[in-house]
Amino acid sequence: MRKPFRYVTLSFISCIILLLILTIISYVKVHQTLAYMEDIERNYQVMMKGEELISKMKDMEAGQRGYLLTQRNVFLNPYYDAYRVVGKIINDLEDLVEHNHTQTSRLTHLKKLIADKIKITDANIKLARAKEPISPDNLREDKNKMDEIRNTMNLFQLTEKQILNNKYALKITNDKNLPAYIIALSASSALLLLASFGFLIYELRKRIKFQKALENNLDKLQRSNSELEQFAYVASHDLKEPLRKIRAFSGILLKKHYQVLNQDGQESLDKIEKSAERMQLLIDDLLTFSRTVNHRNQEFEVIDLNEILEEVQSDISVAIEEKQARIITENLPFIMGFSFQLKQLFHNLLSNSIKFSKKGVAPVIEITSEEMAGKDIFFIEGIREESTFYHLCFQDNGIGFERTYAEKIFVIFQRLHGRQDYEGTGIGLAICKRVMGNHNGFIFAEGELGKGARFHLFFPKTPNLVNNNQIQKLLSV
Repeated sequence: MRKPFRYVTLSFISCIILLLILTIISYVKVHQTLAYMEDIERNYQVMMKGEELISKMKDMEAGQRGYLLTQRNVFLNPYYDAYRVVGKIINDLEDLVEHNHTQTSRLTHLKKLIADKIKITDANIKLARAKEPISPDNLREDKNKMDEIRNTMNLFQLTEKQILNNKYALKITNDKNLPAYIIALSASSALLLLASFGFLIYELRKRIKFQKALENNLDKLQRSNSELEQFAYVASHDLKEPLRKIRAFSGILLKKHYQVLNQDGQESLDKIEKSAERMQLLIDDLLTFSRTVNHRNQEFEVIDLNEILEEVQSDISVAIEEKQARIITENLPFIMGFSFQLKQLFHNLLSNSIKFSKKGVAPVIEITSEEMAGKDIFFIEGIREESTFYHLCFQDNGIGFERTYAEKIFVIFQRLHGRQDYEGTGIGLAICKRVMGNHNGFIFAEGELGKGARFHLFFPKTPNLVNNNQIQKLLSV
């Protein structure tokens, strides 16, 4: 079965490589085209600016000649208008051809020619205004400068046209074989995809039969699991009766015959009583855990978490008074859930905070609530971004725990402290995790040794917004 899928995998990898090559070629081509278009646009801008510079120089020349012939100031207007923009045009040209050394050198030479031309022209205009004669040498030099400017600009424009033609010829050469490459790569990808599809059809037919057999086995497994869960519940429940008798008779011994027993007998009786008490606590916790598993026939109902908190505070009021604990809470939301399980959840979390408090320090437990979008809960996998969650945080000032134990504490029967230090069975937080899973929610813990712990609870605002794989992962303890 692995061999065909190896072929399919290789085919898909080959297709991906070919498509990647096509993508790279397309990207390079698009990049080249965009660069070509930018270059073309730059060449046209250079040529337009060049034509504009030639035009302005002609305006200056015509304005000068008109004034020299007629002595009328109106002819100087085109001269001064052109004079004001010539410098800017040259600067624009320098920016456009800054990467072309030849054209930059020509512009540098052109700037000098134009400066000399303007200097000669200004001198001629001043002489004309002063009614003084202008020498033929000045006029001849002025004309020679203008001719040299015109020749330089013509060479400048011709070079730009040649650059444009060279780029066009290069583009034609690069594009010549591109369609054949693309067609060949596309055809190869299509053939490989067809071959992969054929392999998949063949394998799917085989796997349909396997899937049916697997579903039958899963049904059997689910029935077996259900029977095991029921057995755990019944076994725990049936153990309570003999345990009750053990505690009753040991209680009679303690009351009526304790003083008659010698020291060894008294110590043995004390151990029996303590062991029976621990056994009672363990059975009660196992029964509670079984109830959190067997919830399939129950329906969600609207639960006010504020009422749940009040009931739990009332139940553990003795422990709260003994430790002088303070519980600070915000207004909690209404959610869809199971009342009994949520009460057990709050009971376990608050009892843990009180139990694992620092010696000589009154426990302070703060409960906060807020709404969070699924897209903001990026640190938990399997959450839809469009969903909304109620985030509850139980924070205390207790002994805390090391961060490496943040996941271990939710495993059933796992304890971080010995029974001689803190009583308990190691089932409480496993029940919390199971309850959160039953409510399609999440729970995780943060802590720092000696600085307290924080338990984060995420309840979906609308049930069933988590994928099934994530729920199954949450339910595994």
